[in-house]
Amino acid sequence: MISDSVPWREHLWKAATELEKRAHSTRWIERTSFLVERDLLNGMFAIRRLIEAAKTSSNLPAERVSRGVHPLTGRVPKIYDRWSFWEHYDMASKQQTQLAVRELVTIFIHSFVFDFYPASDAGPAMIWVVSDRDRHKRLYSVTFERVVALFRRVGSEDVIFTAGPFDESAVRLSQHDMVDAGFASYEPFPYASDSDASISQLRAAFPSLAWSPFTADR
Repeated sequence: MISDSVPWREHLWKAATELEKRAHSTRWIERTSFLVERDLLNGMFAIRRLIEAAKTSSNLPAERVSRGVHPLTGRVPKIYDRWSFWEHYDMASKQQTQLAVRELVTIFIHSFVFDFYPASDAGPAMIWVVSDRDRHKRLYSVTFERVVALFRRVGSEDVIFTAGPFDESAVRLSQHDMVDAGFASYEPFPYASDSDASISQLRAAFPSLAWSPFTADR
């Protein structure tokens, strides 16, 4: 269990900076690949641990992240086929989907295919990933930019409001939630102005959360 979330968040912010830098590197060597792999997997694990320890906004697990979808076109890839995964999926597919953050980190942590390429004339820096469970259906692609944005959002998150029992079921809202709902603004990102939203306003803005019926308005 995480007792202090600050070091984990600092790690995420640092990983985001390093990934952003390496995504545009013109000197990509074997060591670079290891460092990118380390930062991506450690960052996804950190997000999962923060969620499981109730150290994030209650909204974070369900937040959506856009990614590409590449359907399986041939036989299901086996263990050594992961090194030529492009032969098994429709890499030209333009399909898009959105996955919840909780699903995203699970796919990375349990990845069967996990590869990435820096930015080039062909397009932005990309990550290709699929879990062992989904490899018989599809492959996913996601840009470095989206992952960096997620790492920075979670790494800078400050839970500024809680309501309900003192356990993992409490409603927790961050400064990002307040900005997204229009109750605050960044001054600049990731710092936000104070919010004076009432409980009733927060309930209306985030109806999917498990609000305690005993939470009093203010």
